[in-house]
Amino acid sequence: MTVGTMQGVWAGLHHALAALRAEHPGVVVHLRQAAVADIRQALRDGTVDLAVVALDRQHHVLATRLLSREDMVLLAAPRRVLAGATPNGEVRLADIAQLPLVDFTPGRAIRYAVDRTFRATGVDRSTTFEVNDIGAAAELVHNDLGVCIMPKSIADRFPDLPQYRFDRHAQNWKIMVVRPPGEAAPAVAALLRHIT
Repeated sequence: MTVGTMQGVWAGLHHALAALRAEHPGVVVHLRQAAVADIRQALRDGTVDLAVVALDRQHHVLATRLLSREDMVLLAAPRRVLAGATPNGEVRLADIAQLPLVDFTPGRAIRYAVDRTFRATGVDRSTTFEVNDIGAAAELVHNDLGVCIMPKSIADRFPDLPQYRFDRHAQNWKIMVVRPPGEAAPAVAALLRHIT
């Protein structure tokens, strides 16, 4: 079985894979990280049996199930003072657009969500740093080189970095389990039972 996922998309995947291995030690799982467009194509081609991805909507040609939904937040260095931040830790997207932004490379789900949010609100921004690794993004933020927008569950991995919510226009981060339509193969069905 081949499972597709996107980097850092869902923190619980390793638990599901470990539970599957304990229950079915003979099942071999190949894990492949890729951009969402590549994973969607691999599902259509049949080279990926199941994917855990961030999608903004359901796709009629694939079987989808919502796994989780959360807001995106802004991470900043502890010493950075954010202009316009409210006492309860909210910021405006227009104020953030003026700051150096640590962004992810095009094709990554977080980048897609951030681009979509800025486009929908008509706020222009420029990317100062472009990375493809969550750890690298956090290091840039920690050293106060920029700020970064990411899903709260991923931001929670960096408890030393303050998080700010958006006062409005918060992007929803949806994680879905996606597979080709029809009856799932036994190994896929077994893994699906562990993905909650």
